[in-house]
Amino acid sequence: MLPAMQQRELGTYEMLWDCPACGTPKLLGIQHRHCPACGSPQDPNTRYYPSEADKVAVQHHVYQGADLVCPACVTPNSAAAQFCVGCGSPIGADAKQAVARGEHQVGAGQAFAGESIKDARNDARARRDAQVKQELGKGKPAKPGMSRGLKIGLIVGGVVLLLGIIVWVLLFWKREATMEVEGHAWARTIEVEVFDTVKDSAWCDEMPSGARGVSRRKEQRSTKQVEDGKECVKKRKDNRDGTFKEVEECKPKYRDEPVYDQKCHFDIDKWVVRRTEEAKGQSKSPEPSWPAVKLGKPGTCKGCEREGARKETYSLRLLDKADSEGHDCEVDRAKWDQADVGSKWTVEVKVVGGGLDCDTLAPAK
Repeated sequence: MLPAMQQRELGTYEMLWDCPACGTPKLLGIQHRHCPACGSPQDPNTRYYPSEADKVAVQHHVYQGADLVCPACVTPNSAAAQFCVGCGSPIGADAKQAVARGEHQVGAGQAFAGESIKDARNDARARRDAQVKQELGKGKPAKPGMSRGLKIGLIVGGVVLLLGIIVWVLLFWKREATMEVEGHAWARTIEVEVFDTVKDSAWCDEMPSGARGVSRRKEQRSTKQVEDGKECVKKRKDNRDGTFKEVEECKPKYRDEPVYDQKCHFDIDKWVVRRTEEAKGQSKSPEPSWPAVKLGKPGTCKGCEREGARKETYSLRLLDKADSEGHDCEVDRAKWDQADVGSKWTVEVKVVGGGLDCDTLAPAK
């Protein structure tokens, strides 16, 4: 099992906000719950990430949870607060939690560019739009034009559907045709093996007994994954209490490394195919038969011969009278014996490209 992602905290820092009333910029998320210039309350929805140059570390920060927004004056309060720091109203169960900004990420060693109030407002607007669409979805369908994402999704879905239809047509769209048996063909083969000295090779820990004249050579047998450094990124994560934390996440990188072993090359006496004898015919009569095999020297001596693997194939020549086109189908022996010349058989034919599905061949009813 590969090692899991490793995470290291780099520090906790204050989010920034700009006063909407007097325009004072870069106020601190924790220290400035109200604007020090005009007293306006902080809007947690417009907090934004600072640049590297503007970030202010929070010492000994104890995270209580996401800020609670006072229902009376919309001032953000610590999750541990009992009364609003802005108006003194009790923080009841109807207080809403501050919404988190999305995570920011850069490569390890790179600096964060920072944001502005405009980025925070755009993010809040996007969240509101998403919420409105979700609420509309619970009632009557909305009538405005489709979003760009929906249009792209529909286009991609249409292309995938079209490709699926094309694949289905090419592979599965078939029609049934009735064909007449025109003729038969068969072939039977027998391999003839000789017991001889041959050159062979195997991994040395799998070398067969009886090998001789062995030479060894190092060759690649497989590959293994070897850890080769780490891939790291820095992330900013909104704590939703006026602060954010920076973390570094690292996962190991791997490379394929060849694994070498000893390959043995040797001479060994074994049965090998010397030639193949064949018999074939173009009709059911005479009956299919095996070819006559003459062994040069039977037995188990050096140079002796023996019969090896046998193979037999049977095929029918079919005529499609609708277009006067002939086809060949390889079938089993029982079906081959059953199919007389002139008999009618049904078979599925590919609509695109032609070609028979010989597995569907059956006597016509």
